[in-house]
Amino acid sequence: MLSPDRIIHIQEKLPHLLAPLGQAYAALMRQRAKLYASGRLPVWLPPVPCISVGNISWGGTGKTPVASWLLDWALGKELRPAVLTRGYGSRPPRLPYPVKTSDLATKAGDEPLLLKRAHPQAEIIVDPNRVRGGKLACTQLGAEILILDDGFQHLRINRNLNLCLLAPRDLEEDWDKVIPAGSWREDFSALHRADAFLVNTMDDEEGCLEAVAQIRLGILSKPLFFFQVSARGITNPMTGVTLDSLEKIRFILVTGIANPDKVCRTCRTYLGEQPVRHLIYPDHHPFRAKDWQEIADQAKAMRCEHILCTPKDAIKLAAFADERLWVPQLTTSFYSRGAHPFSTWLDEHMNTLIPSRELHDEKNNTEIYPKESA
Repeated sequence: MLSPDRIIHIQEKLPHLLAPLGQAYAALMRQRAKLYASGRLPVWLPPVPCISVGNISWGGTGKTPVASWLLDWALGKELRPAVLTRGYGSRPPRLPYPVKTSDLATKAGDEPLLLKRAHPQAEIIVDPNRVRGGKLACTQLGAEILILDDGFQHLRINRNLNLCLLAPRDLEEDWDKVIPAGSWREDFSALHRADAFLVNTMDDEEGCLEAVAQIRLGILSKPLFFFQVSARGITNPMTGVTLDSLEKIRFILVTGIANPDKVCRTCRTYLGEQPVRHLIYPDHHPFRAKDWQEIADQAKAMRCEHILCTPKDAIKLAAFADERLWVPQLTTSFYSRGAHPFSTWLDEHMNTLIPSRELHDEKNNTEIYPKESA
């Protein structure tokens, strides 16, 4: 598998060759969207409200932190939420599979397990067929609201809100560059399907991203919100000990995520120190005991008694690690220059759709052929 840096290098070297291929792929995706919108391909209408969290590009834009925030929001309203996820890298014993807090990441997948352990009251359903997973959630598990993970291109499920997440690169160097010429899964026309845009400001060190977003997205006249995933100290998952920062601490950073550089920036910006060494593994890397031994050897050679990794990576490393392992305490916060904050906007749109406790019947649990589909 090519690394993200290698893919970008190829795209920069062969723009004239890859651009026509990207245009062809974009045309295919437009035709696919039209087939769903016209009703020629079936769309499932869930019997409860559904919020889709997705993006226009591949790679990390913050879908898992936003899904986690939405679970907190739903649970705060005393709703029973369920996340429908493909469960990349999971090997469940059956499908659909409701994740348990006691599962291993090899069974449930790292991100589904992370969500379940952070929100044990919620149902996290792993199934590549998310219609099947959604029907299980509604008819057997009592779900009152569905969160469709990575759902912007998953048009088989009708959604009440379509949230499109964007990273800074989506608004800058990758703007409207479709695979294989860029990272976008569809072209600009797909953005019309969004009900709101959530921009992750992770790379906005100069504070100019808001203006760029307004220029790029203003023509669509959709609500625009910004969010940050920040660290408020670190925690040792083995001992429960917490520290306010990493200032003056020598540590190794280990990442197996789509955008490892953002973790380095988090260390510098929020935790007060840069890692002595950054060990980068592929996204969703299935950490094993031998990986931990290599990491521990590197830490010893660098005279580091702290090994920092992301919460997603800690889900897999904790089975082999010792008390040198630490994770950042992450929080997701939204802000907007508009009239309402994101939470208020979400409340206004969802309050009329919140299901009553009697809505879980099977008669609506069928596929439909609407004139128009999100």
